[in-house]
Amino acid sequence: MKSWRVIMTDTAKNDLREIALGILEVSGDADTAVSFVTELREQCDILETLPESGAVPKDYVLRALGYRFLVYKHYLIFYVTDTDGHQVSIHAFFHEKQDYFRYMRRRI
Repeated sequence: MKSWRVIMTDTAKNDLREIALGILEVSGDADTAVSFVTELREQCDILETLPESGAVPKDYVLRALGYRFLVYKHYLIFYVTDTDGHQVSIHAFFHEKQDYFRYMRRRI
């Protein structure tokens, strides 16, 4: 099985920074924040071999644009695949309580 390249957009990287800062603010423990962000990144690594393992969004616009998402604990990881280039692009991380449809539609 051919390995896919997983890249992260600047927006997704910023989302991870915001998640880490939020965890740090609540817990007061930098190790906890770094550990959780590392876990989120590891979830993205699954896409190297299983790029279509994520769920398809119910939103017709996101679905039409080829978005999929993974669920990890209370977070959603949105991504798209490029089958010709064997590449997965991570676009965003959202807490499950966020209105991710509204945010994703702004980002596209």
